[in-house]
Amino acid sequence: MSTTAETNTSDSFAPVILSFTTPVRAMFSARLAELSSALAPGEMELISNAAEDALNTNASLKLNRVLLLELHAAKRMGELTAPDEAGRFAQFVEQALQPQFLDHLNHRYPFLHERLSRALNAQRRAIEALVTRFVTDRGLLAQLPGHPKGCLIALRLGQGDLHGGGQSVARLSLEGGEVIYKPRSLRIDRVLETFLARIFGDDPQRICAPAVLERGDYGWAAFVAHRYCNSDEELRVFYRNLGHWLAVLRLLGGTDIHQENLIACGPVPVVIDVESLFSMLPKAEPSPYGDAYDAAAELIRNSVLRTGIVPYRAPALGFFGVDMSAAGALPGEQPQVHIPVIAQEGTTEARLKIIDADVLPAQNHPSPEPHVSKYWNYISDGFLDVTSRLQQLDAKNELTPLLVDFEGCQARDIRRATQAYVEIGRMLWHPASLHDEAKAIERACDLLTRNAAVVPQAPSTPAEIAAEIDDLRYGDVPIFAAPLTRTRIDEAAADWRAMRLELEELTVRSALVATHLNLSDDQPEDDRAARRYAARHPYVDHLDQRRRKLAAEAVERLLRLSVRGKDGSITWITPEVNRAGWQVQPLATDLYFGLAGVVIALAGYLHETDRGHADPVAGIAEALEGSLHVLQAMEADETQELSGGFTGFGAQIWTWLTLHDLQPRRESLERAIHFAEALERLGFESDKAFDILGGASGAISPLLGLADATGDQRWLNLAARAANHLEATAVIRDDSAHWPTVRTPDPIGGFAHGSMGIAWSLARLVLTGAGNDADRTRWIALADRGFHLQAEQFDETIGNWFITQQGVRRESFHNWCYGSVGIGMAAGDLYARSGDSKYLQTLRRAVAGARDKWGSSHTLCHGDFSLWELFVRAAKWDPEGCPLEPIHPVARVVSAIEEHGGIVGGMARDAFTPGLMTGLAGAIHSLNRMHPECALPSPLLLERHA
Repeated sequence: MSTTAETNTSDSFAPVILSFTTPVRAMFSARLAELSSALAPGEMELISNAAEDALNTNASLKLNRVLLLELHAAKRMGELTAPDEAGRFAQFVEQALQPQFLDHLNHRYPFLHERLSRALNAQRRAIEALVTRFVTDRGLLAQLPGHPKGCLIALRLGQGDLHGGGQSVARLSLEGGEVIYKPRSLRIDRVLETFLARIFGDDPQRICAPAVLERGDYGWAAFVAHRYCNSDEELRVFYRNLGHWLAVLRLLGGTDIHQENLIACGPVPVVIDVESLFSMLPKAEPSPYGDAYDAAAELIRNSVLRTGIVPYRAPALGFFGVDMSAAGALPGEQPQVHIPVIAQEGTTEARLKIIDADVLPAQNHPSPEPHVSKYWNYISDGFLDVTSRLQQLDAKNELTPLLVDFEGCQARDIRRATQAYVEIGRMLWHPASLHDEAKAIERACDLLTRNAAVVPQAPSTPAEIAAEIDDLRYGDVPIFAAPLTRTRIDEAAADWRAMRLELEELTVRSALVATHLNLSDDQPEDDRAARRYAARHPYVDHLDQRRRKLAAEAVERLLRLSVRGKDGSITWITPEVNRAGWQVQPLATDLYFGLAGVVIALAGYLHETDRGHADPVAGIAEALEGSLHVLQAMEADETQELSGGFTGFGAQIWTWLTLHDLQPRRESLERAIHFAEALERLGFESDKAFDILGGASGAISPLLGLADATGDQRWLNLAARAANHLEATAVIRDDSAHWPTVRTPDPIGGFAHGSMGIAWSLARLVLTGAGNDADRTRWIALADRGFHLQAEQFDETIGNWFITQQGVRRESFHNWCYGSVGIGMAAGDLYARSGDSKYLQTLRRAVAGARDKWGSSHTLCHGDFSLWELFVRAAKWDPEGCPLEPIHPVARVVSAIEEHGGIVGGMARDAFTPGLMTGLAGAIHSLNRMHPECALPSPLLLERHA
């Protein structure tokens, strides 16, 4: 993957660049002349032009910033006196062509000439070697598929990074076809293809690697032409084949199969660069979070994710959030990357500018608009099918003999991210570094050393780092390769045998789901309209027995898919959103997706088991203690910056207060107080989220619960500070109020993210008697403005609320976070607490609009469990306006889960999602709350008691 450009090449500096490359180009011309008897005149010209372009481009990328700096220096010194811009720039170019300019550069940048000369001569020798090898092997190339032969008609040099002394992949077009030149041993490619043939036989649609012609330390590979699939059947085969690659590469320890190393050739995904096999990652340094967290992180790091096929978002500077995987890198899903270019080129105002650019598409997709989510099951099934096939061979002792031929193959280790080398290489060729190279080398050494401290496989010894820096000083990307030993092959096989297949498959599916979720910030539009998971034949017979069974099965699955440590700690892995987008990672601490929500579900299940409302499940008490161990360790290490009720201090207060209520322990209450004190120190002035999920309004209800549990006015006063912050930040328009954020600048309603939830929290605070009369008068007036905004967004003709995001107005989904469920729950709660009938219209509208909207998922945030809670509680709050027999919504949910073969998650529905609001923990908690005597608190309202 070529990523090493310093700046764009500059036509305006071309005469200067040519002056620097003249000696090297002359030497190349002389060597090419020696081969003239073996090359046609047209071939000679073509090769000469390609080599000159490559050398000039390389020189330009190294010199552009120096020339820009010298241009501005000459301008500032008054040396450019022509009457117009074009003339002044031409003066500089003419000046730069004089011998004294080179003397000046040698004085200011003492190592520039030597480094540039060495880099260009290395590249020259590499091109000469390519041409010599082509002349020698021309007659053999026809052995490859497509039979490439005849005259050379095109030559594309630099088809990747420069390694090992200016060498790179090249593409040669002959009259009879095309061929790829690779300046490394291709034995590993041939052995892999032989291995695949033994596993899959002669199926023409099986996965494969290109045919190769081995020539010692270099070779020729068949060119693979990209082709889109021409039918849905071919697409299904393609994605099943991706699963086959995952299974094979998991066994062989394959890595670096990114989007440019896999080409879709119709239904066959062809891996075109397989030099990184049997790579064993050293274990990372232990975290302070316990063995389970470390094991989960190791599972992710050492799983199929490292193949490069499964989507993964880069954390690298300049490429942050970019998905370079073979299955991912979807159109419309990629963030832009930062690249340096020359702005105002050809003038004395020319300067380096960092621009945002789209990631160029590769040839890894089988269709112009790939819909990977449609084929998740094919990838997963392909992985499981071939893994089973390999395990059967292993059980019969027939697998190990198939691996013997890999011994002695030259294999590459990816020990440090290429982008890290790119950034440091760019720094080493900066004019300041060329001026004071010793200081630049010291800086590069420090960066590589610090990188090695967090990347276990990275080179770390002074000698290794010095060698890396030396490569970068002369324009190469460092590469590490060595012959494969039997020990290394056996270690990779042992690691494969020890994998937990269920968790590996879970990781595959989670990564694919994360890719789909990165296409949008919220639930996909096609899923909003879908009611695929509704019960077709709901029934009430033996309902409590069925409910108990589903809850117990959900707990058993949660425990089965956990990751456990030798120290008794326990955690889970899941797709979760972070700054880089959706990624597969160990659970974070939050209440929405994370470990806090799982802990609440486990504690709640034990509570209900003790009361005879739930069936006992072996191991749940140990799981609760183990997950609490991880949660506390992570909380102790994190720096909390949010105050919200699901991702912030409010979530931590509510979690520990709820744990105290479920299993009274003084330490739980003390932890709730500890986090309230931390929030008190943080304050709300820096809060920019405002909403229930992550902002100040989300802290109010947990603080009210803490004040109730402790009898301490201090926490009511802190809740009042939150209200004052919301008052200070509200945007008032006529009779409405809203709180714009970077994510949601438009006036929006809804409970978790919008004005309805913020207004509810203010009204809740007023009902406690917090503050003085003037405070409460202001707060309730502001709350009423928030409610008014929500009312303005209701459309009588459709019986639902609208929401505007990023300027797009659409009907809201019937969920808790944005739609009717959260809106109705907030209104009903306030009506129940205050008896004020002004809330009834909103409650009744929500219930009416959400009726028969079952089937989107079985979750608390986006699905049937939140609908169940709205309908059942509305019937209690307002039996006249919202009459309902409570047993029927329970039957709806229970029957739906039974009919659809289990609990269907929310946004990450096709992945295992253990969390509270979109996953299994929320289902467990809600199934328990369906018991008529259950007193578990509802997270939907962050309440203390049901």
